[in-house]
Amino acid sequence: MKNLNLKNRSLALLVVGVLALVSTSTQAQVVPGSLAFGFDAGGNKYYGNFTDSRFDFQGDAFVRWNILDWLSLHAAYNGGVLGYKTTAGSMAAENTLWGPNSAGSAGTPATINHTRTGGWDLMVSGNCFPSQTFVPYFIGGLEALNFEPDNSDPSPLKGNAANAYSKNVIGGVFGVGFEYYITPKVMFVGKGLLHLTGTDWLDDYSSGNTSAVGSGGTQVGNSSYGQDAFLTMGLGFSVCLFTPDVPAPAPVSSGGTTNNYNTNNYTSTSTIYHTDTLYIKDPTDTVYLTNPKINTIFNFPGTLFIVNSDQFNNTEPNNMSHLYHIKALVEQCPNLKVEVQGYASEEGTHEHNQDLSERRATRIHDWLIAQGVSPDKITRTVGYGDTRPAVRERKDVSASELEAERTQNRRIAVMVVQACQ
Repeated sequence: MKNLNLKNRSLALLVVGVLALVSTSTQAQVVPGSLAFGFDAGGNKYYGNFTDSRFDFQGDAFVRWNILDWLSLHAAYNGGVLGYKTTAGSMAAENTLWGPNSAGSAGTPATINHTRTGGWDLMVSGNCFPSQTFVPYFIGGLEALNFEPDNSDPSPLKGNAANAYSKNVIGGVFGVGFEYYITPKVMFVGKGLLHLTGTDWLDDYSSGNTSAVGSGGTQVGNSSYGQDAFLTMGLGFSVCLFTPDVPAPAPVSSGGTTNNYNTNNYTSTSTIYHTDTLYIKDPTDTVYLTNPKINTIFNFPGTLFIVNSDQFNNTEPNNMSHLYHIKALVEQCPNLKVEVQGYASEEGTHEHNQDLSERRATRIHDWLIAQGVSPDKITRTVGYGDTRPAVRERKDVSASELEAERTQNRRIAVMVVQACQ
């Protein structure tokens, strides 16, 4: 019955996660400097002298800090119960080492022996494909483990009662996991970890300390284990507690020209490594028709949407002119490929602004395709919410000035991914 309940709980968690995956689409990704808290739950499996087919329940709570987009630090606490059947062999092994009555009161064997575990883990992970929605990773680190072997009474097993070994040990842990971004703040997560405990006493018996034999001189226990281990597997969710703001590129006056509309800063004559940010405000501005270099970003703050929607505000004069500017930019040569970016002002929550910016970038993508632009010219759409403002939204100005600043931040941008030549 216990195993059945465990399977039901794990299946329910899995179903919830799968439903979230198939019902949500997002361009969220690993953000360096972000901090998240989460949990997962599932099953565990003991490996030691008395290994059997039993699985039991375990849970894990963790904090994750993304040092870089491809490197994260994890601090976690995991707890659970490892179960293993009491057999004639395990009874004979313990009796050889400790004498009779080792696994149950009055010499009666318990049906199941248990080892309760609790471990503090400090691990690092290498994140694969950190710019994608689904991010698998490899993980490993150290574990400070406490364990308590007992039986179904529960009563301490003989070695535990006799203090024959330390129940606080240092071991290692490694495995694989994944994060799936349901939203920029909420992730569906899962991982599988192998815990190398550093001790052969996890099951209250060490084959290295005796040559235990059963009836007829048969070896009992498995003397090949230099240390006991256990496997944990779980699914769960995590929530981003903190995400640093990513500033927009700052205007510079050296190495190029600076005015109200254009900022050019070329670090060398290379066509790759530079910053070139252009603000297209005037409907007659055609500065973008100049064979732009890779990584050039064209901002279109004049592309206006109805408030809190991804629908174009066609009541504003020249709004459609800006849309056709974007089309002309994308189509100026056959080889040009771009990324469409959406941005929002600081009104509303970060989650709402992120969703809104993604939908607006997708709206531009769909409009361009409807206008006959080849889908191959648009490599992806991405939303940055309110994390990369073009201007600072001041709180100590008039309502009209604040709205003018917000208008500049509610913008569409196009970044050159592949140049004309």
